[in-house]
Amino acid sequence: MRKFIIDTDTASDDVIAIITALREPSIEVLALTVVAGNVGLEQSIQNALTAIKVADTYQPAVYGGMSKPLFRNLFTAADVHGEDGLGNMFLPKSNIPIESEHAMDALIRLIEKHPYEIELITLGPLTNIAMAALKAPETMNKLKSITLMAGTGLGPGNTTETAEFNVYVDAEALSIVLGLDVPKLFVGWDVIEKRAFITEDDLAYLDNSDSPIAKFAVRCTKSLHDFCKGLGLNGFELADPTAMICAIWPEVMTNCIEAHATVETKKEENYGQIFLDQESATPNSTTCIDLDGELLKTYLFNALLMKENK
Repeated sequence: MRKFIIDTDTASDDVIAIITALREPSIEVLALTVVAGNVGLEQSIQNALTAIKVADTYQPAVYGGMSKPLFRNLFTAADVHGEDGLGNMFLPKSNIPIESEHAMDALIRLIEKHPYEIELITLGPLTNIAMAALKAPETMNKLKSITLMAGTGLGPGNTTETAEFNVYVDAEALSIVLGLDVPKLFVGWDVIEKRAFITEDDLAYLDNSDSPIAKFAVRCTKSLHDFCKGLGLNGFELADPTAMICAIWPEVMTNCIEAHATVETKKEENYGQIFLDQESATPNSTTCIDLDGELLKTYLFNALLMKENK
């Protein structure tokens, strides 16, 4: 069985990604490590607990981590995902316990326990991962792989003209993570915008189903849906589930490039921009630049409709 750790700044699309992993029988989610990003840390922790409850499978350990970026003030996406990150559902506080150990230390301990076995999936800013890398770089190099929902791929940003949200929140953290000698897969905004668009018909299909998980997915993305309506879109992109599905079922990816990735941390005008040098003799990452959108939705909808993915 494959072993995952999911690092998350849990808002609506993170919840859907976590549920997808928890409902996949070939995956064991060892832990959820939580970071501030889409919402503040405490709300992000509560939303992670909500994901576990809605998935209704098993309870991975949940560890709280960094409440702010390494050097900058926290920049959230409450305007996109709602004040609570879940479409302003304002759910009661979960009674699922969280661990007292810091996410950074939990990462280090679990990787030491399972060297070269753990696949790390990052759905938010990289602050927790960077802190663990600074504290125990040799241990962090024992990860099997890292899949990152981060960057813009070969396209423009979604937060500034050049930066994607997770990187923009803490580009310095990504810069540290890029130094790890671990296979890294970027699933960026360009391929998500192109292939992972959830339409009004998709939402109706899910909402009219008998699955409480599918209905929850529609409800928790209401603020995201409304935000995108304000931009003139008839639907919305689902970023984090796309990265998760690429990690679980890599056959959805139809085109990837190898490159040496670096990130801008000095110039404010393009802070968080990732540069991909495809001519480099020392590539440090893979970037997905295209995928099968129909297959992606098949896997996603099966998870939400509580059907087995084969």
